[in-house]
Amino acid sequence: MRRYLACWPVAILLFIPLCAQARTAPIHLKAYRALVKLASPQFSPDGKRIAFLTIKPDFVHDRYDTTLRVVDTRGGKPEALVRGMRDLKMPRWSPDGRTIAFIAKVSKQKPQIYVISVNGGTPHCISDAHNGVEQFSWSPDGDTIALVTPDNPLVSKKDARMHHDLFVIHDDDYQITHAPAPSHIWLLSVKTGTARQLTFGPTSVLENPPPFAGSITAPAWSQNGKWLVFTRQIDADASDTDKTTIATVNVATGSVRLVTTHRTYEYTPEFAPDGDAIAYLYPHGPGPVSDMDIYVIPKPGQRGRDVSADMNRDVYSEYAWLTDGRGLVAVVNDHVGTRIFLQPLHGPAHALALGRLNPSLVAVSAQGELAFVADNAAQPPELYLLRTMNSRPVALTAFNRTFSTFAYPRSIEVTWHAPDGQINDGILTYPITYRSGKRYPLVVYLHGGPEAASTENFDSGEIGPLRDLFAARGYLVFEPNYRGSDNLGNAHEHAIYRDPGAGPDRDVISGIRMLDGQGIVNRSRIAVVGHSYGGYMTAWLITHQHFWRCAVVADGVVDWTQEYELSGAGNMAWTRASLGGNPWDPNSAALYRTGSPITYASQITTPTLILSGTADITVPITESFALYHALASRHIPVKFIGIPGAYHLPQKPVELELYYRAIDEWVTGYLKR
Repeated sequence: MRRYLACWPVAILLFIPLCAQARTAPIHLKAYRALVKLASPQFSPDGKRIAFLTIKPDFVHDRYDTTLRVVDTRGGKPEALVRGMRDLKMPRWSPDGRTIAFIAKVSKQKPQIYVISVNGGTPHCISDAHNGVEQFSWSPDGDTIALVTPDNPLVSKKDARMHHDLFVIHDDDYQITHAPAPSHIWLLSVKTGTARQLTFGPTSVLENPPPFAGSITAPAWSQNGKWLVFTRQIDADASDTDKTTIATVNVATGSVRLVTTHRTYEYTPEFAPDGDAIAYLYPHGPGPVSDMDIYVIPKPGQRGRDVSADMNRDVYSEYAWLTDGRGLVAVVNDHVGTRIFLQPLHGPAHALALGRLNPSLVAVSAQGELAFVADNAAQPPELYLLRTMNSRPVALTAFNRTFSTFAYPRSIEVTWHAPDGQINDGILTYPITYRSGKRYPLVVYLHGGPEAASTENFDSGEIGPLRDLFAARGYLVFEPNYRGSDNLGNAHEHAIYRDPGAGPDRDVISGIRMLDGQGIVNRSRIAVVGHSYGGYMTAWLITHQHFWRCAVVADGVVDWTQEYELSGAGNMAWTRASLGGNPWDPNSAALYRTGSPITYASQITTPTLILSGTADITVPITESFALYHALASRHIPVKFIGIPGAYHLPQKPVELELYYRAIDEWVTGYLKR
């Protein structure tokens, strides 16, 4: 002991300068390779443990490795139960708390349901769905699992061998290669392994992303185990995900009944913990270009009531019933952060006190505790616990503790009014080397959606690490939440209806002028970057203003007619609902032209980087080709990068890092001149 004490002062002398140096070093792109992300927190039935997933990039094999873990709510080191299985997702406790089921793949097999004891061991497969399992949920007694699987292909194997494989295309994306098959509910006996189909016909369980908000969810059981509630789509076509309604199916008879009256834009149903009440999401209105609210039906057949109308925030997809069934909790964008709101069935909602944490996922235990994943701009994600609704969050994990050694820039919320009076807010991030009285280059980053928001999260959302990378290079970073964003209430979100470009343009430009008025912006060195709808806004801005030093359009919409005709993922419905009709409707046809940046592409003078995934069905790469040739034909500096096999963002860690590096190098190459 004395020997170690003798060395201690020397060690401290050596350690302090190293720590001080580490804390002042800004984070760099390769550092994010060590970032562990967390997903799918699920309480055990007794509330004493939480199952969750950790996701870490594997740059050697260019994939993400997912591990199923369990942590005690009283604290302690999380235990790893399952490693190395591909596409692992949806951990769900058995009702007796002895096992955890999840979906995963082995080798080249289709995804199936596996079960593992909470004491460890080898997972074993309990399903044999020929076309793979998409979603599942345990029955309350634990004897049955409801799973969702696609029907067999409409073209038989025999016809395919004979090349009789022509098919009818409906509301599908331009890359479709076969007729889509509807997905249906099957009931799997846990004891015998036998399964029987419960729903049939051309309608489908929702299995594609909705156009505005809502999410793909597993059928949910009633507490008595007699009914399942699910989101039913009118067909299996990828772009018909607006044609959805909430339905229940009788587990014994297979009888399906619709329990609501809207017939469109209904999502994410959940039975109350006790009784017959059903919650689901539906637009506040007017129309779907609005906040998504929580509706509650007291009993099937009765009229639903908008219980969160006064919350005036978009419940995008993440919500959960409270244990007593008297209310719900929901994760929403609020100003430049995210918050958990507690919404009683009767009365006003209020936000839980989480300090500077920005939650992204939430689960409720049978004992009334809350688990959630959260982060902030300078703090990476971890798993947290709220023992009561009024307690302070307790961190249960510390997977990303090494990120505390980096220096992070200072970010603040800024607010301003557009010329027409529209109130906006956004994030302003200062350079790490910021000094008052000096003007700095400015990077304007525009989020997608547009029914989303820029929030002060850690390496999440489309901006990823770029906020910190640009600030480390000595740039201001401005992320405006222009009209259409879902963080300032329904009126702010709906203001984009039939005004896709000009209104948001005024918001962004007036925000830049607000910053310039503070004397901090170098007016000759301003760049604009955006992804998806942010890419649309970038393309719009460089066609209408010409002070930009450079621009980046990533997976960006430039032609609304192409977007309507070629895209999947519900974007045909999004375009039709947002622009007030289709390209052939006399009331909206003109807006498809006047609202498209490609119409004005001959006016672009800004050097532009274009990035697009070759398999993107949300914003087809054909739009990027059109923008590229519009610039290249006129000898405007342009570079077009294709990402092989990528959808709406790179799905592999190496490609994602290269994607952010390309943006960083393009912007830096112009702003440092």
